[in-house]
Amino acid sequence: MHSQLPVDHKTYAEVTVALRDSGLEESADRLGYLQRLADEDPDEEPIATASLRHLTSFLLDERHLGQPEIGVSPHGVALAQWRVVGNGILAMEFLGSGLIRFAGASGPRSHDGESLRLSGTLPKAKALQATQLLLS
Repeated sequence: MHSQLPVDHKTYAEVTVALRDSGLEESADRLGYLQRLADEDPDEEPIATASLRHLTSFLLDERHLGQPEIGVSPHGVALAQWRVVGNGILAMEFLGSGLIRFAGASGPRSHDGESLRLSGTLPKAKALQATQLLLS
């Protein structure tokens, strides 16, 4: 059972066009797949409209991060995950409120094998600032 109202197809079409026009074809294809999956299977959660728009805005503004793996949470929240320097990972949830919940870990960053780990829930600019060490 869906916990959110399904995203209308017009929103998905707008998002897909915007992503494709910006060279983010893989992300557009993945979102199209997730939409079809939610349409065809009542057990699959659709991405909530506010979360989808938040993710899309982030991807368009931060193209330098590359195309992430994209998914949807059991609550209809858009998820994105990037591989980062040193075999690390950065995961973000794009909340409908406009905040980003993030968690990340780097691979070993020094000769002693220590890794950087971080997590939080912040507005976009502060989330990017907090994750900068992972991304560099």
